[in-house]
Amino acid sequence: MMFRCKFIDIFSNRNLQSLFCLLLCAICALSTAGQRRSAKYLSYIDRYKEVAVRHQQEFGIPASITLAQGLLESAAGTSYLSTRGNNHFGIKCHNTWKGEAVTYEDTLKHDCYRKYGKAEDSFLDHARFLKGKRYSRLYDLDVTDYAGWAQGLLDCGYAEDPNYPSKLVGIIEQYELQNLDAGQPIVASRRQLSPDPSIGHDPDSDATPEDEVMRDPASLHTVHQRWGLHYVVARQGDTYLAIASEFDIKPKKLLDYNDAAPSDRLAHGETVWL
Repeated sequence: MMFRCKFIDIFSNRNLQSLFCLLLCAICALSTAGQRRSAKYLSYIDRYKEVAVRHQQEFGIPASITLAQGLLESAAGTSYLSTRGNNHFGIKCHNTWKGEAVTYEDTLKHDCYRKYGKAEDSFLDHARFLKGKRYSRLYDLDVTDYAGWAQGLLDCGYAEDPNYPSKLVGIIEQYELQNLDAGQPIVASRRQLSPDPSIGHDPDSDATPEDEVMRDPASLHTVHQRWGLHYVVARQGDTYLAIASEFDIKPKKLLDYNDAAPSDRLAHGETVWL
């Protein structure tokens, strides 16, 4: 009987060890999957990173914090408030607001949120909001201390979610936004990001060695690579349907990947992720 009990104990321990290994592998797999970068997030960063850096220089708010808050609170520019009112930070009307407003049903009540003419106005209002007395102690922190800023925002009452700091830090580190705070480019796969395409000339003329440009004589567009993802730069008159056909991609798949609708029009110089 004693021998049998000892055998069962050893068998159980081995089972526990195997179970632990399986769980560890599953956790690692989930962690790796969670590190995949969203094309929607990358487009948002490309579009507003210069605004965030400029506000860091002008107001002293880390660019990484501004971008992470915008990404989180506007769902990378796809939320109701950001699409209907260019409000990327969920700033409410309050008594001082004299501009237009967006009414949004939040939980059991209808709250009034500020409506802006363009998203950049929302970023500016956010910077001015954080310059209020309530957040004054944040400016004692170094501008590169994004973790301190994230925790400080919660401590100062900016958010009620206790996980708000970890969510911001997770976004910052996954997309390497902390590099912007230190005046460095965002690096992905050991390659420096290329400049954004400019409107008014051939979009493909901005190609750099870091883009890993791939040219196909049969294609109208040059394929670039950034953050390990492929993309092309739209030309005048381009449509998602035409680009999908050119690269033999199902239109719905291309639209979904770019968070676009069939009726959306492409602007000259716009990034289209493949």
